[in-house]
Amino acid sequence: MATTPRTAGDAAGDEAEIDFCDVPDSMKGHRACLRCGLVKVTDQFYEKGCENCPFLDMQDRMDRVTMHTTANFDGVVAMINPDDSWVAKWEGLKRFYPGVYAVKVYGQLPSEAQDFLDERGLACRAQPEDEE
Repeated sequence: MATTPRTAGDAAGDEAEIDFCDVPDSMKGHRACLRCGLVKVTDQFYEKGCENCPFLDMQDRMDRVTMHTTANFDGVVAMINPDDSWVAKWEGLKRFYPGVYAVKVYGQLPSEAQDFLDERGLACRAQPEDEE
């Protein structure tokens, strides 16, 4: 069964076709996007940003990578086909690109990023750290 092509940037208006998110290319330095839970290493977020959340503008901005990602997360799952995956359904990942995701993400987005999501009705997967 063919998957539906997905595009990044629906919230920001820029459209780019993506098949898969980058998977972590190292066993160290993993971080998760606070909004969607995508797991990559710091350098990968710096080089390409978050494929699900281009509106967080992390590419080539280490300060924004640090603000919008966290090393505080539990577990990882790999999701290949969001349309047919029970993992995607169970973890609430069906609207995201195939990739590696944190099961739970702890932290808080900066207020301007949270306001941006709230205005557009977009959810954030991160939980405050005191809810661990």
